[in-house]
Amino acid sequence: MATAQERYYELVLEKVAADRYPSGELMDRLEAAVSSREQLEEYLDVLLGKIESDHYPSKQMLDRVHRLAPLAEA
Repeated sequence: MATAQERYYELVLEKVAADRYPSGELMDRLEAAVSSREQLEEYLDVLLGKIESDHYPSKQMLDRVHRLAPLAEA
């Protein structure tokens, strides 16, 4: 059974994934909820997918990936 933190992370990740342009606040909340390298990689995969599919990706999303990618590789 998933913990409350894991359920929260999954729920917020689903919302970020479903929204073409998720709010900065929602992404901030998700980043604060990340508690494992696996979760971070999953979140980065969602953001990278959005960047790849958008002709003009959000600067904020690009900045987030740039800031978080080294943490996933450490």
